[in-house]
Amino acid sequence: MSKKMKIMVISSLLLNALLIGVIVGDLSHRFGREHFIGRHAELISKLPQDKAELFLKTVERVHLNNRNIYNQIRKTRKEAMKILAAPEFDEAAYRLELKKLHELGDLKMQGLANATIELARQFGQEERRALAQHLKRELRHLRDTKSPRNARTPKHENS
Repeated sequence: MSKKMKIMVISSLLLNALLIGVIVGDLSHRFGREHFIGRHAELISKLPQDKAELFLKTVERVHLNNRNIYNQIRKTRKEAMKILAAPEFDEAAYRLELKKLHELGDLKMQGLANATIELARQFGQEERRALAQHLKRELRHLRDTKSPRNARTPKHENS
């Protein structure tokens, strides 16, 4: 492989790792206690009290269950950056760390998906519709990369 191609591959891998780090870091910070209820206020206001409590308990449980995954992601990301910055680049080791990051991200998303299914089973149609709208806004908000993280406000505050 030519030197130019190697540089392009390494650059691509570095950018992918950084992107994963930014996304995972942003997600982990969004679960802070000060944002916990505020982020979900619009959905909570549309749900009956018992369903709102169920929703909050489910979100909190998922967050606590995923705490270990967040820690593993942080450690794996640090290890990947060490490999990348080492005097000799070990492509196989770097790819292994990236694979771990993807697997941990998938595991985290599976927990969120299972929680959504659990809620949907207990919600009526209107409640599921409100949940779907909320999740759609949350995903759109997560993809919003045009402004710095600290400058963004949740979509429901602007409505």
